[in-house]
Amino acid sequence: MMTIHELANFSGNSIRTLHYYDKIGLLKPHCIELNGYRKYNEDSLRRLQQIMFFKEMDLPLEKIKSILNQPGFDQKEAIRDQKELLTAKRNRLTKLIEQMEQILKGNNTMDFSVFEHNELEEAFRSRIMQLDPKLQNELIDKYGNVEACIESMMKNEATIKESALKYYGSLEKYIESLKQAPLTQEGMGKLQLKLDGIVKQIVSYKGEEVSNPEIQKLVVEWKITAQKVFQIEDITELFRQIYHAYMESKEVIKAMDEIYGEGSIVFVGKAMEYNDIYLL
Repeated sequence: MMTIHELANFSGNSIRTLHYYDKIGLLKPHCIELNGYRKYNEDSLRRLQQIMFFKEMDLPLEKIKSILNQPGFDQKEAIRDQKELLTAKRNRLTKLIEQMEQILKGNNTMDFSVFEHNELEEAFRSRIMQLDPKLQNELIDKYGNVEACIESMMKNEATIKESALKYYGSLEKYIESLKQAPLTQEGMGKLQLKLDGIVKQIVSYKGEEVSNPEIQKLVVEWKITAQKVFQIEDITELFRQIYHAYMESKEVIKAMDEIYGEGSIVFVGKAMEYNDIYLL
């Protein structure tokens, strides 16, 4: 058993940091003695080590806490993933350092391949590391490992850049969005339910003029919610695509009308059209 002072000295963390970890529930002491001393055991050390590994991946403390508190958390599996990501990062940095050394030696090195995809790949890695463990495991089951997943993503680089420009305005803005913490499955589920509820509310006005302010207020709310669900900065293009699907796609109309009632989704489409005259 260690006191908080001993743990601080052993791990290189400050006592203030360990107190904060205790306060937010990230690293609780194994026990608190009658004299008020916090005591940490071997399990505490392992958890602290895992916290420090995750911090090296630039994950926020709340996300680290969420991952570690998952019932199915597998420490060895997490370390394998972290090792894989850090190794890939080290390899890229090694290539950059080698090229710098060549330049310092006077060699006229003009190899720009060391910079290719780095920022986008790093953003994908950051995004994957912030996913719920369940979603991470689904990706690993599908691709074998994180690097294989990223490699598969990068095969669609041209499409990614085109979509980034269309929905975010630039690749840089898309990359910034990837670095943001994604919604949890619970949060995403709640937003999707909210979207469904908004559509049902719009449908409840079916038969009225789509210019009705209450209907248009709901369309605006749909846009705001959809932005959160799809996590894009500019909803315009997606809004246009959904509008055309609601108005023109027989398959979509049939499927949606089975859910909301005959003629419902075309009515929603008309409400969307009134809201944005640039849809056509």
